[in-house]
Amino acid sequence: MGPLYTVEHPAEDPVSPRVLLHHFDGAMDAGHAGALAVEQLLMTLPHERMATFDVDTLVDYRARRPVMTYASHTYESVVPPELVLDLVQDDEGEDLLVLHGAEPDFRWNEFVGAVTHLVVSMGVSQAVGLTGLPLATPHTRPTYVHHHGNRPELLPKQPDFFGRVEVPGSMSAFLEIRLGRAGLDSRGLSAGIPHYVARDDYPAGAAALLVAVSESTGLALPVGDLEAAANVNRAEIDAEAAGQPEVTAVVNALEAQYDAVAPISGADPAHIVDVPSADEIGARLEAFLEAARADPDAWRLDDHRED
Repeated sequence: MGPLYTVEHPAEDPVSPRVLLHHFDGAMDAGHAGALAVEQLLMTLPHERMATFDVDTLVDYRARRPVMTYASHTYESVVPPELVLDLVQDDEGEDLLVLHGAEPDFRWNEFVGAVTHLVVSMGVSQAVGLTGLPLATPHTRPTYVHHHGNRPELLPKQPDFFGRVEVPGSMSAFLEIRLGRAGLDSRGLSAGIPHYVARDDYPAGAAALLVAVSESTGLALPVGDLEAAANVNRAEIDAEAAGQPEVTAVVNALEAQYDAVAPISGADPAHIVDVPSADEIGARLEAFLEAARADPDAWRLDDHRED
């Protein structure tokens, strides 16, 4: 087999980024929080391609079939998967790397080895993964971001509400482990997305991720567009919930639970996920989810947005 990637950046133009951000399409990303965060960076900050990975050797096309456009007897186009490493400059001109695209299906060890070689050779000392995690939180309250990593002493103080669990593996988690073993400060950030909107875009989660990245790394990252989109999104969810009593009941119950354990006086809002939901909340949520599964289009916010 050939090399896993092609270097795009000129060798005579050295760079020295200290931070790598990574997100992969294909694993769990509630509210598309990680994807929206990466999209925001690439839409608003100067960037150039550093390396392109060979997706033909890494991705199972039959498991994730490329989207094709067919019109009037003709296939017009295809959107192939992509897996790339981009060099980005933050708002103050500091270089950082962003690894994004399709999550590899094959050759995980080789891929992580290639990424490790690339980032270590460029002087990266800190890596941060970005994703969204569905939680029993209301959209009317601040987004909680959970921090994890190979150096717990460097993470902000937070409750240990997950304990020890076994979960399905992802490339983001695998990369977090391996980059930590390579000597980097390797972390992950998971934005808590309200479970009743986890399938839709949730820009508030992406904004919270980028704010957390800035606080963890010192990078100057733009969040204004996401915060504006979050305000619009909240109004859409409010309007949608107003017409669905079951959704309204769930949101009200979650708000009461949130406010009971994270009052305005300043208690850590992380405790909301350490408190079990009441039986009534669970029953109402189950009824809502069953209705959503029976008629998915009836509750998708996308159908109510302006083009």
